[in-house]
Amino acid sequence: MSTRGASRKGQERSEAILDAAERLLVDEGHAALTLRGVAQRSGIRLGNLQYYFATREDLVRALLARVLERATARLEERMGAAGDPAEALDETLKALLEDQLDPASYRLFYDLWALAAREPAIAAELRAFYSRYTDAVAERLGQLAPETSRAETRARAELLVALLEGLSLFRSGTVGAPDRNVEAELRRVVSWLTAGSERAPPAPGRGGRTPRK
Repeated sequence: MSTRGASRKGQERSEAILDAAERLLVDEGHAALTLRGVAQRSGIRLGNLQYYFATREDLVRALLARVLERATARLEERMGAAGDPAEALDETLKALLEDQLDPASYRLFYDLWALAAREPAIAAELRAFYSRYTDAVAERLGQLAPETSRAETRARAELLVALLEGLSLFRSGTVGAPDRNVEAELRRVVSWLTAGSERAPPAPGRGGRTPRK
């Protein structure tokens, strides 16, 4: 987030601007996300908005940082009430699956993905967001399977993040609908991802089958 307006009033104005940007994305889509459009939605002048966020990239960076911060806080709260690491992971999955059914959540990311596909600067911000997100997932997986190497844990975290993000398309009603069987299979996959290397399926070339070409 911009460091300008570090006073309480400045922070409140920054939050109001980010609220307006998020609502604009959800309500009207990525084409409407301009500084002028956000200023109009915020009820302030464009010049005043640019004091806090000089460019649209600055605005998107701050928006993503806030999304991650809020999601992390929500997950930490649910995990804190869990009895053990396995239950904590299950609570995390429940929260993420709930988000996939919330239009305000999935529409936000659909439009950010669309922006990233066309604009390298936005793509860079989204990559940074997912890198931090994946780091957080890897930390959780590492707690459940501490004997797994850091490189393998990170690879498993990337796989889980990719699976969850893709699954959001099929559970949100966009191209599919929620399915309990799919959720059950997701938990089976997560059980494998949190297993130690000795219990995981062997990789190709290490006793596993190599897919046919």
